[in-house]
Amino acid sequence: MQFDDLYTELHDLTDELLGSNQLVKLKAGGYSMFPFFKNGEIITVKKCRADELRIGNIVVFKVDNKWVTHRLLKIILQNNKTYFIAKGDSCKKKDPMFTEENLIGKVVSHLHNDKHKNLESNYYKKIGWVIAYFSKIITPFIMIILWLILKVKKTKTVIKNVFHSLFFISRNSRRLILINILISFFQGILPFVIIYLVKWLIDAISSINAYSDKMDAYKAIGVIITATGFVFLVQSIISIIGSESRERLSQSVSLYIYSLLHKKYSSLDMAYLEDAKQQDKIHRAVQEASFRPMKMVNESLAVVQSVASWLFIAVMLFTIHWAVFFLILIAVIPGFWLRIKYSDKLFKMNKANSQKERESYYYNRILTGLPFAKELRLFNLESFFTSRFDNIQKYLHHQKNSLLRKQAFADVFAQTFAVAIIFFSFGYVSYLAVNGLSIGTVVLFFLIFQRGFFVMKDLFLSVAGLFEDNVFLNEFFNFLHLPSLRQIPRTEGTIGVLQKGIFIENVSFKYPSSQRKALDSISIEIPAGKTVALVGKNGSGKTTLVKLLCGFYLPDNGRILFDDNDISIINPEEIRKQITAVFQDFALYNMTAAENIFLGNIYKPATISNIKQAAKNAGIDDILEKLPSGYENMLGNLFEKGEELSIGQWQKLAIAKAFYRDASILYMDEPSSALDAETELHILHNLKLLAKDKTVLIISHRFSTIKWVDIIYVLDNGKVVESGNHEQLMEMKGKYFRMYETSKTI
Repeated sequence: MQFDDLYTELHDLTDELLGSNQLVKLKAGGYSMFPFFKNGEIITVKKCRADELRIGNIVVFKVDNKWVTHRLLKIILQNNKTYFIAKGDSCKKKDPMFTEENLIGKVVSHLHNDKHKNLESNYYKKIGWVIAYFSKIITPFIMIILWLILKVKKTKTVIKNVFHSLFFISRNSRRLILINILISFFQGILPFVIIYLVKWLIDAISSINAYSDKMDAYKAIGVIITATGFVFLVQSIISIIGSESRERLSQSVSLYIYSLLHKKYSSLDMAYLEDAKQQDKIHRAVQEASFRPMKMVNESLAVVQSVASWLFIAVMLFTIHWAVFFLILIAVIPGFWLRIKYSDKLFKMNKANSQKERESYYYNRILTGLPFAKELRLFNLESFFTSRFDNIQKYLHHQKNSLLRKQAFADVFAQTFAVAIIFFSFGYVSYLAVNGLSIGTVVLFFLIFQRGFFVMKDLFLSVAGLFEDNVFLNEFFNFLHLPSLRQIPRTEGTIGVLQKGIFIENVSFKYPSSQRKALDSISIEIPAGKTVALVGKNGSGKTTLVKLLCGFYLPDNGRILFDDNDISIINPEEIRKQITAVFQDFALYNMTAAENIFLGNIYKPATISNIKQAAKNAGIDDILEKLPSGYENMLGNLFEKGEELSIGQWQKLAIAKAFYRDASILYMDEPSSALDAETELHILHNLKLLAKDKTVLIISHRFSTIKWVDIIYVLDNGKVVESGNHEQLMEMKGKYFRMYETSKTI
């Protein structure tokens, strides 16, 4: 049922209840009747006639199939018909006129702070009348109050979210965080302690003539100089310790965030990874997670440092004059407000451009990645993809520059205002100096005011940066809260070695981003210990079925049983423990040859004999042994001394990895697509030997690979159209027969 249909049914039901003289309680939404009703408060509605309404009543009426609760301002009689005009107490504009046909009823009471307010009482009737007749005067005040309340509420929510984010990202670094907070506190105070000592020194030098004994004066000055030197040394030492501690904190936070990112990514359904909209979310999460968390921690420490500095500055400024303190505060507020405003706009712009950015990254990868290098040169595609990349970059730069230009103009105004306040402050302190301030105090002011202005500016910018980073980091948190798997109750059971087989019963499936059924009500049996093959043209559903058997997706309809266990309610990890596979789009790992094979089963002891046996079964042992460092040689060309393999050799390595896993169920998707005939026969011979104790499913277009299997299923457009062994299918002279005969002529 659509939401609109559901709302219509609920409205009709409520209307029926009101028509039978029942009082109906509803939850008010929005802020249009603030402060009379607040968002989420319960109101009681009563059915009424038009002649029962009075100016100031709060009425419920229908507009475009939506119910609105506003205050009645006017009742107009025209052509023997009654019209009503209403308006929300905090709204500028009046609602369109409505007639009695659209009148639902009036609000007779509401629940406020757990107390019932009777709106039919004379007290509330008079208040309603006053608000209705003087709405032009009252509404602006209500709007200002509402604006302030919503801003405060939003600010409180943002502050709460910032603290939650900081608490979350520093979860594994609490000790380092505390150390860095302490260091930041001292880094904020010590520079101003030195400034105060300089002021003290100047005053001491200025009053040197007041000493009868000059040695006493020199001793006093010496004490101040010694104290200043000591504080300066402590400041330098703390700065060194702070740099080292900040680096360790950065490493700790980065490791924690990346561990969360990688763990979450590996747990996501394949549906997320193959859906464009979800890829936009993942792209933003990965992009922000790379630097936002540590930036947020650094800015929070900068806030601690600035607050410590400002507390010290505030005390010193108040000793000069209280007005100077507030002048600095006023000077930096416009810049702070602008940073908050434009950070929100920047976030919205980046979110809207997520797909464009991914396109840009993709074209850059084409232009700089090795897999595309040969075709780029052969087909002279560099200018084509460069043009695509440049056009997207120009579009993104234009949008960003337009926003930055507006921000720059606003910043010029903010800085002009700040400079005006600063020079006014200078003039005011000069006036105070003429009237008795000491030279040391005047020097203190000029040093403190300049530093104080920049400290306050840094404080506000750091706070604004925290708000900005929190907004962007929400993308990362949203990513972490994506459902890892479909929310289906799963049992704690395990799956052992198959006894009966795999049973696919009436399974249908379509990819989330497609309307076409990839599998359409197919039923297949893979008996335990047998070898089964799937054949069919590209797009017939063969690879999709393997994805379902691996638990990457769940069927839309039907079920898949491993013996008597429905895999939709079994933990996918339990299923995958029994499975090994060679995929058509197998991965290439730039690691040593031994490690590439070992990846087939990282929980199995990595003995060189087992690795060599898997390589021999896959027909890759002779190639690997001839490498300069044998099985310890790096493969691929990303790292030093790496040896590149042909695509056929990489495929053999993928098969060796599958053999090394030695699982009871083996899926092979086009296992010989890149192999020569001799290698295919070698692997086929070993596969027949290995398949005696395994349940095997093979997908292949090469009939030489599948002629010997026990059962062959022919798929076409997601359906099973034929089944049997090779001889039976040839006798049918159907689709399999035609495919086989065609392959002989190629």
